[in-house]
Amino acid sequence: MEEEEKEKNITKFSSDQLTWWEEYRDLLYQQKSKSDDHFEKAITFITSGALGLTLTFHDKIVPFSNSICVYIIAIGWTLLVATLFINLYSHYQSSKSTDETIDDVDDVIDYKLTYNGFRKKVNKRNTVINQLNKASIYLLGAGLISIIIYVSINLHYGKATKSETTIQTTKSSNTQNGQHNSERANYSSTNFTIK
Repeated sequence: MEEEEKEKNITKFSSDQLTWWEEYRDLLYQQKSKSDDHFEKAITFITSGALGLTLTFHDKIVPFSNSICVYIIAIGWTLLVATLFINLYSHYQSSKSTDETIDDVDDVIDYKLTYNGFRKKVNKRNTVINQLNKASIYLLGAGLISIIIYVSINLHYGKATKSETTIQTTKSSNTQNGQHNSERANYSSTNFTIK
């Protein structure tokens, strides 16, 4: 009841206070642009970079036909793509929220909304955007961890396979050399007969 009475008793703003609200509205426009750009660029850059690096990893280091645990990279890629989509949706929600906040500032200036009502609306919208941003950060982290695990497994597997191949090649060479030497010994012993 007391809060309702407080909201009904709206205080008139001085010209300086109205100027401050108008400047605050303009600052929201600027902040919206900067914040959206920085966060979106960072998430997009990291995500696309991780996708590009894994493709290069397959092309140059471990060909896809020789890799193991491919499901891990599929999970990592899925998480990174989900990060991009959530980031895109967060960007949309942030833009929409800023527009609504600007409308709310206009309502405060026109005495249609109290400051407390304004704060409640802004906090509610910011909670949704913060949850989306946290989700994109967690998904990005999980995607990067999956990719790191996949790369580590395949680098270790590649080294182990290379060592086994080298050992088998060496054994095969030694066996073939031994067969050639015994053939030479047989050949040379048949040519030299003692009378």
